[in-house]
Amino acid sequence: MKQDGYLNINTKYNFVIGIVVSREDKASMNIAQFLTEKWRKEDEIFFHEEKFLVFIDDMHLYHDSIDAELEKKYGIKPEVIIFPSRHKAKAERKTLSVHPIGNYGNADFGGKEKELVLSSPVLMTNALRMLYEKAKGMDYEICFEVTHHGPYLSTPSFFIEVGSTEREWMDMDACKKIAEVLHELNFPPNKKIALGIGGGHYAPRFTDIALKEGISFGHMIPEYHLNSLDKKTAEKMIDATPGVKYAFFHGKGKNYRKIFEDLGLEV
Repeated sequence: MKQDGYLNINTKYNFVIGIVVSREDKASMNIAQFLTEKWRKEDEIFFHEEKFLVFIDDMHLYHDSIDAELEKKYGIKPEVIIFPSRHKAKAERKTLSVHPIGNYGNADFGGKEKELVLSSPVLMTNALRMLYEKAKGMDYEICFEVTHHGPYLSTPSFFIEVGSTEREWMDMDACKKIAEVLHELNFPPNKKIALGIGGGHYAPRFTDIALKEGISFGHMIPEYHLNSLDKKTAEKMIDATPGVKYAFFHGKGKNYRKIFEDLGLEV
């Protein structure tokens, strides 16, 4: 029901998590299928407890300011936005992954050049841990990916993905596991939040630390972007990772410890 162009819902619910599904993305649509069959629908939006789900017609990567759009159109302002999506890679690794959003260099795949989106380290890392538990016995690697691509928005957000080929995007068992995570996901208590510096795209060290040591990760910068890591970039990583106190390093990332130590992080 609408009043003055807004859905009459914020008086009844405090929406914490918004899920944005792309109709252009086969994996995104497959994941959404398992949620929409359970969730209540009102006009164009699906609801479950403190979560809602909306559809967009274009790809997530290039749909900047979706949070401002949702607030203007529906009067909804979630604390976190999650983008269920496909992951595409030449290596064709079978992955279920989560990652923060932003660009350390050019904005070749959406977002803004050299700008990072606010991360949601505790919720994103909880999603990783839930994926790890739910996908035991499946032939998938459960991992972080480092910060990359768009869209650009002001609300804390992250991607949750299945990859890396159409075979995996159409794997309904894998898509169902992501849907189960989104259906059950909440904020656990966690006081240890960190950045990750160095290593490869799939962040093996930071994934391992998150799963075994109870650390939640926000922004991560891989070895292939370390040439752009200076004090200004480090400050952006800190500013875009709410509650961060620690920095962990992998490989050549260890050469950058002093930058983060000087900025007040425990290293």
